[in-house]
Amino acid sequence: MAYIRKRNRKIFLIFMMPAVLVLFGTTIYPMLYAGYLSFRSYDLAKLFVPRVYVGWANYREILSSSEFLHTLIVTFKLMAMTLSVQLVLGVGIALLVTQRLPGMGVARTLLLIPMMISPVIVGLVWLFLYFPELGYLNYFLSFLGLGPYAWITSTDWALWAIAIADIWQWTPFVMMGTAAALTNLSPEPFEAAKLDGNSPFDVFWRVTLPQIRPVLISLMFLRAIDAFKIYDIIFVLTKGGPGDTTEVLSMFIYRQSFTFWRMGVGAAASFVSLVIIVVLITLFFKSLNRDPHQA
Repeated sequence: MAYIRKRNRKIFLIFMMPAVLVLFGTTIYPMLYAGYLSFRSYDLAKLFVPRVYVGWANYREILSSSEFLHTLIVTFKLMAMTLSVQLVLGVGIALLVTQRLPGMGVARTLLLIPMMISPVIVGLVWLFLYFPELGYLNYFLSFLGLGPYAWITSTDWALWAIAIADIWQWTPFVMMGTAAALTNLSPEPFEAAKLDGNSPFDVFWRVTLPQIRPVLISLMFLRAIDAFKIYDIIFVLTKGGPGDTTEVLSMFIYRQSFTFWRMGVGAAASFVSLVIIVVLITLFFKSLNRDPHQA
C-alpha cells in the first residue's frame, strides 16, 4: 500500500507539473519581476543602462503625485457611477425576467448579448453612437430637442459616456447572477409574507433582499474588481481625455510604463493598485461575515 501511495503521489506531481510551470511563467514570475522593478530606476528606452536600486523612491513619488491621486479619484468615481446603476438595473431586470410571462426565455438570452462582446468592440460601438454630428445617439436626441451633446470631447460628459457604455455591457452580468439567486429561493417565506398582508415592496425588502444579499455582495465585489481595472473602453472612447478627465489608474500605469517608459514607476503603481484590491477583498469578506440584522 505504501508503494502504491508513493507511486500515485509521483504520478500526481508529474501531471501537475505542466500546470504549475505555466502558472509560474504567466503569473508568479511576472509579479515577482514587477516587484523587483518597482524598487529600481528603469527607463525602457535605455535597455543597456543598469537598473539602479532606488528603494522606496518610486512609491514615494507615486503617493505624493497629484496626477496619481487624480486618477485614483476618477477610478473610484467611475466605479461608484457604474456599480450603483448596474445594481439597481440588474436587480430590477432580474425580477422582471424571472416572472412567468411569455417570451421571458428569449428576453433573457437577448439581454446577455452585451456581456459576451469584447470591451474593445463595445467601445467602438459606442464611439459610433457618440459621434457629435453623425452619431445615432445625438440624432435621436435631436428629435426630443435635447442635443447634440459632445459626449466624448466634453469634460462634463466624457466620464458619463464611459459609464453608460460600461453599464450597458455589464448590467446583464448582475441580472444573470441575481436571476439565478431568485429562481433558487424557497417559496414558503413568500407565501407566509403574502398571507400576512405585506405589499409587494415589503415582500421584496424584508424577504427577498435579505436572502439574495450574499449574492449581490459577491456580484458587486466581482464588478468592483473589474471596474477598478477598466482600460479597454476608455482607451477606445477617450484615451483618458479630454485632458485627464477620464484617466483612470490603469491608464496612469500604462502611460508611465509604455508612454514615458518609466517601468519602475509603472511597476510601483501596479503594486499600489494591488494593495487597494486586497483591501477591497478584505472588505468583501467582512461584509459577507457580518450579520445583516445587526444595527
